[in-house]
This record gives sequence, C-alpha cells and structure tokens, in this order.
Amino acid sequence: MSAIVASTFFFLVTAVEVFQIPGTFIPKEQSIGNIGVLLMNQYLIAFELLSIILVVGILGMMHISEDD
Repeated sequence: MSAIVASTFFFLVTAVEVFQIPGTFIPKEQSIGNIGVLLMNQYLIAFELLSIILVVGILGMMHISEDD
C-alpha cells in the first residue's frame, strides 16, 4: 500500500515539473537572493523566534529522554 502511495506522489510531483506552463517559473538566481534578504530583514524576528522554539524543543526532548 505504501509503495502505491509513494509512486503516486512521485508521479504527481514529476508531472507538475514536466508539464509546467511556460513562463510561470521563478528564476533561481532571483528567488534565492530574495529569500535571504527577506529572512534577514522583514522576517528576522519570526526567524529568530522559530530558532529559539526549535532549540527549546530539542532541549526538552533531551530532558524527557534522559534515563534516571
């Protein structure tokens, strides 16, 4: 069953990439730079809060999994 789901997902992702409408893609050189600028300017606080939440979650997981 899982092989059917995985192969269907793979087919759908491949079909979307192969049959993409011309002119609807975003050039990589522009999008990567824009993401970096947005993360360090407009979304800096959200980016830092997410990193703190992830660190606290990892530390909490380590604390819970400790052997007594």
